[in-house]
Amino acid sequence: MDNPIATYRVMIVDDEAILRAGILHLCNWSEYGIEIVAQAANGQEALQLIEAADPHVVITDIVMPVMDGVELTKTMRARYPDIKIVVLSSYSEYNYVREVFKYGVTDYLLKPKVSATELVSLIQSLCSSMNLNSPGSQPAKKDPELMLGRWLDHETDQEVRDDISLELLHIFNRKHFIIAKASTAPLLSRTKWTQSQIEDRIIGLASEQLAGLAHCCVFLKNEALLLVNYDSSQSVEVIAALRRFAERVKDSLKYICYVLSHPFDHFRSLKGEHERLSSHLGRLLYFSGQAMVAEDEITISGEKTSFDERQYISTLRTFSTDESIAMIRALFSGTKAHLSYDEYSLKRLCQNLVYSTLFTLEQLKQPIAELGSSKLKLFKMIDLAFDIEELEHIMVQFLEKVRHVVQGKDYRQSIILHQIYEYVNEHYANEISLSEMANALHLNYTYLSSYFKQRTQENLTSYINRVRTDKAKDLLLDPSLSVSEISRLTGFSDHNYFSKVFKKMTGMTPVEYRHQISH
Repeated sequence: MDNPIATYRVMIVDDEAILRAGILHLCNWSEYGIEIVAQAANGQEALQLIEAADPHVVITDIVMPVMDGVELTKTMRARYPDIKIVVLSSYSEYNYVREVFKYGVTDYLLKPKVSATELVSLIQSLCSSMNLNSPGSQPAKKDPELMLGRWLDHETDQEVRDDISLELLHIFNRKHFIIAKASTAPLLSRTKWTQSQIEDRIIGLASEQLAGLAHCCVFLKNEALLLVNYDSSQSVEVIAALRRFAERVKDSLKYICYVLSHPFDHFRSLKGEHERLSSHLGRLLYFSGQAMVAEDEITISGEKTSFDERQYISTLRTFSTDESIAMIRALFSGTKAHLSYDEYSLKRLCQNLVYSTLFTLEQLKQPIAELGSSKLKLFKMIDLAFDIEELEHIMVQFLEKVRHVVQGKDYRQSIILHQIYEYVNEHYANEISLSEMANALHLNYTYLSSYFKQRTQENLTSYINRVRTDKAKDLLLDPSLSVSEISRLTGFSDHNYFSKVFKKMTGMTPVEYRHQISH
């Protein structure tokens, strides 16, 4: 059988040979009526080759030696206005991208995310209006996957979507439809699988497990969608085949789980089903080890698992790490029971708790340098957690490390004492209520007084007065302040009581003390 004659001619311009080779071997281009006709390492080399190669599309990098993509674009637009130009860029090069659009660039792609599906669809779209076929040539292959991908894309014009819809209705003409959907983000983040490798593997397994069934694989923005079109007599066969497919995908790719829609009878319902399933993807972390979950199984009670963050902070302040861990385990237990958080919300809650934990320990003068330095790594681990068991394990392990950081009982007791000292030092100028102090330090009122007396052999009220007296001694050095003002500034509401306490502490009245230090 003769190979089809390529309809669309493409040139690649990039100074990185490995990237040029990557695009060249991204897929079997001839299957889609595409031929890579030339490669160049910079803009100047591209201009030397362009007339002989006669490309319809030039895919170019921006930052290159000799002649960059900006200069190449300007020159090509002047000399070859009919050639379509697609820019390859990274996020950091956005200002360059914005500049080249001034010169008529048709589209741009992000380097790390280029996939065969995206690139083939773009080339076919750019060239679809060109009259490129010569006598004897074969038209480009119309791939249902690519057409369906464009139909689902929000950025596709409505007129184009309507045209694609008619073609897809002709292809998918059986009565019933069902879709399965998964996120490929964990796989891309946690493994060395590339987007094109993932697509090839999923498409291959779908062809193997769904042989004889009309089906279509689509890949959109880190999501893999599988559509099956079938007759009523095939209903049982379809579900069994989909479950075999999902199991094979999980065995092969590991970090992937599908959610299965209800069957539906109208192709135009597909977009709504597709969008609804996206919200269910965020709760697949509750279904550890499963390859496919029917959407009926994802029942959300609506009851939010409560978590008392103030009480959690209190356990940290009293160094009750066992209680802290118990609270985290209870949070996860309730969350599993009610599916009360989606993946994003639960992971943000966990990251916030890590931050609050480190902040609290820092306030308590704990040696958390090592924990703090690994904070970003911990946040990334939380982001990459695949299921709820892994997420819970990360949080418990973190608190186990906190337990090791927190030192023995005597040190913990010293920390509480230090907190009392700090509170008095901060509030001595105001009326100090022991009950308010106890609440502020998350301690029982009775325990606060007895604890302080036991540790210091001094009543807490006596200590407060001693702090105030020491502050008053400093203020008495300033002759511009009256004794009455100093009384008020040190938290004594009654001048006579101030004098009485001061004399008890120093053996002199405030006036006598001032007279002594002035001579």
